[in-house]
Amino acid sequence: MDVHEVALQTAQTAVALFVIIDPLGGLPIFAGLLHSTPPAKRRQAVNMGAAVAVLILIVFATVGMRVLALFNVGLAELRVAGGLMLLIVGLNEMFGFLNDSSCYSDNLGLVPMACPLLAGPGAIVTLMVAVQREAFPASAIIMLGSVGLAMGASWLILLNTDRLMSLLGGRGSLVLSKLMGIVVTAIGTHFILQGLVDFLATSSPAA
Repeated sequence: MDVHEVALQTAQTAVALFVIIDPLGGLPIFAGLLHSTPPAKRRQAVNMGAAVAVLILIVFATVGMRVLALFNVGLAELRVAGGLMLLIVGLNEMFGFLNDSSCYSDNLGLVPMACPLLAGPGAIVTLMVAVQREAFPASAIIMLGSVGLAMGASWLILLNTDRLMSLLGGRGSLVLSKLMGIVVTAIGTHFILQGLVDFLATSSPAA
């Protein structure tokens, strides 16, 4: 890949990660988690959540496929599984049929902020698939660049949760969440179709 292709792939992956993380649509959740937290501890929780989420994404993107290879799981199967996860995430954004309250704990920077809100299954699989498409060093540039861009933007949004909530209001945040849900559902569908095409291509007997 040349420099322009790497930059384009990095930007596309960063946008996909940002849409899946959906910090704007999740503003009411973050505001509810942090509303009673003093400003200093709130910033500390946001910093910890973003840092841990970056670590989780990079670790899974680096060694995730090696672990899956132990179970004879390839990229095609990962795409289908990731697509199904994204479908669930997207449909939940639109219809809210999952209850995330069981994920909450006293250590908000780790759970649920870092995982599953920032580094959930959808974001992990999306990054793993993007990294596996290319060889080193392009894969490393795409991984670090996309995670840095997506998580940096999410971090800035989380630091300004109260200000953004006052600008958007409850309805504005809800509309954004629904729109993001549609996009995530479309990405999940694309993953499933691409995974099925890859699986059929690799499993069909040679002519």
